[in-house]
Amino acid sequence: MLDRWLDKDHLIDLPALFGHFGYEPVKREPTHILFKRNGKYRVVIHTEKGFLYYHVESPQNKLSASDLIIEEVSRTEGKKSETLWDKVDQKYHQVTAAKELMLDMSKDVGLERVPTDFNHFHSYAAPFKGRSEGLYSDVTGTDAFKDRIFEAPSGEPLFPLYNVQNETSGYFLDSDKGVRPYGESDAKHSLWYSNIPKSIEWLVVFKDPREAIAFHRKFQLDNAVYMALGEINYETTKILFEIRKLTKVKKIILSFTGGKKIEGYLRDLSFISFIDDTNFMLKLGEGDLRVKFQVGDEKSFLRFYNSIKDFNQGLAKSFLKYNKALDQFRINRHSMVVGKEGDGISVRVPLEVGAIKYFVWSYHRNYLGKTLDILKPKMANWHLEWESDQSITLKGKEVQMEDYRIAL
Repeated sequence: MLDRWLDKDHLIDLPALFGHFGYEPVKREPTHILFKRNGKYRVVIHTEKGFLYYHVESPQNKLSASDLIIEEVSRTEGKKSETLWDKVDQKYHQVTAAKELMLDMSKDVGLERVPTDFNHFHSYAAPFKGRSEGLYSDVTGTDAFKDRIFEAPSGEPLFPLYNVQNETSGYFLDSDKGVRPYGESDAKHSLWYSNIPKSIEWLVVFKDPREAIAFHRKFQLDNAVYMALGEINYETTKILFEIRKLTKVKKIILSFTGGKKIEGYLRDLSFISFIDDTNFMLKLGEGDLRVKFQVGDEKSFLRFYNSIKDFNQGLAKSFLKYNKALDQFRINRHSMVVGKEGDGISVRVPLEVGAIKYFVWSYHRNYLGKTLDILKPKMANWHLEWESDQSITLKGKEVQMEDYRIAL
């Protein structure tokens, strides 16, 4: 029986091993090598412990050659009754027996030695020079955005993304193509947030930082934390609620937008589906949305059910403006349908902006009013809303944030 196992990691040429497993080197810097395979990025560094690597979504977790081998063989099917550790042992011996995968100790490794807490994303944090006019003019001078905006070599704004361990795991880039993850940055497991003030009243969530800046320039909230989710999923929602616990804010304010208003409402529904205690499930069909959720208390459900009934009756009534007789088949296709499914409720929502907006409003009002508020701009997004404020007729006109609460 061996006392030590997988003990030759320091002798393995980790960059060569990545190549052996089909990763392509996409960038080589003095301090690190960036590898890519199937859209996944890994970063190799050299430390006092030898070669290590990390996933871009979790730079704080440094891994070694044996970890990479375990990653790979866990995806392959072994022989009958062969365990994971049987596969790892076999592959590890194959690697250490291959001269081309082992280090030549007489040669330099080709990378500068860095600390084990190295994170290559920190090198992207060039100071933001600001703009003389437009949305980004004087933005870094505000308490909310100081050190929360950097600048890409191209001169475009970069916004740091943070994972659940509060480590930088990439950036958003605001370019002429919109706000997108920058290079190898990870947006699936991280989010951007503004500085946290001493006293916090608002926690406001957007689809990207540009929307947050436009919102701030419109309302000038002093005690707000702004957040932006590139992707709405379990990981980013989890980080958001961790921040909510830290800030002790009673309500989260959602203000998702898009190129069209329907995109914002779809983001609202997607976010709600990732809140742990809602059991809210969402499925997109060809011409409708299928939503399932728990009944909850009887009063909440009855109010919700009656509001949906009101919507359907209004749909039929408005049809008579254009036709003397009801076309029930056509009306039914565009109505909401509520049904019981097991211990929960199933709702079919037609893919029409008015119906989706109504459903979001009704569900929020009857089930989530104590935990969420929803704000929407009058235009498609807050950037366009801010731009419209710059007109001569609207400039300087005072507005209240409450005026933008979702309403019918």
